[in-house]
Amino acid sequence: MPTQVNISSIISGTSPFDVWVCDKCDSTGICQYIDTFVTAQLPYSFTLPAVYETYPTFVIKVIDDNGCEYCYNTADVFKQFQDDDDFDFMDDQKYEFQ
Repeated sequence: MPTQVNISSIISGTSPFDVWVCDKCDSTGICQYIDTFVTAQLPYSFTLPAVYETYPTFVIKVIDDNGCEYCYNTADVFKQFQDDDDFDFMDDQKYEFQ
């Protein structure tokens, strides 16, 4: 089942924003461009590229119009285990598998 990634808010930066998925945050990371969006399009969702489905973790890199990079490591956001039919996020949001 494809993984949906949701960006619900941007706390700083200048629109528009380029979204990338990478294997790590540093300059040696392998990245795939996803899309460009503007703040008015929030919340913004996209389907994780299939190759990243096999990675234990990945990062979402957002680059604003000024070239500033914001890197979000999913290891800091998601728990790495599942209990029963629910997946608990670190912010206590529940995801029900279907």
